[in-house]
Amino acid sequence: MPAQHSTLLGVTRGLLWLMLGLVAAAALLVLAVSVGLVAAWPDIMVELKNSKIFIDPGIIQPRLLWMMAVLAAILGVAAFVLRQLQAMVASAATGDPFIPANARRLRRTGWSLVAAQLLAIPLHMIASSVAAGHSEFANMGGIDLTNILAILLAFVLAAVFEQGAAMRDELEGTV
Repeated sequence: MPAQHSTLLGVTRGLLWLMLGLVAAAALLVLAVSVGLVAAWPDIMVELKNSKIFIDPGIIQPRLLWMMAVLAAILGVAAFVLRQLQAMVASAATGDPFIPANARRLRRTGWSLVAAQLLAIPLHMIASSVAAGHSEFANMGGIDLTNILAILLAFVLAAVFEQGAAMRDELEGTV
């Protein structure tokens, strides 16, 4: 394996671990905010009434808690996708990326991205129901063309990896 390829895989491995750590930190933050919403709700209500971000502070506690649950689910999906990518990078580092397991990993990644995109829809609905329309908070979530392209790419790559593995197996069978 060329040194440049090895370096790129090493950097990718490091970035995936960093991203996994950031997802874990974000999950802890979502948990802390959720606990804070429950524990300090009367104090939060006072602040929200003075805020220009939220529409009606009186109705948002359950919606914010649902939003935290949706965010936690999206972060769980993100962690799963990162673990799939880590496994694919590990197999590429051994010099054998075109294996059926990587095709399955890519397909699971595609379906996970579909789940994340579907979860982004209620996230947007909840955020826009509690936030003033001019705030960035109201625009959280929703359907994103970039995410849809990533989903398609994952499924196409899964098919490419399946075909590559089958071709390699066929070639090894003829030799």
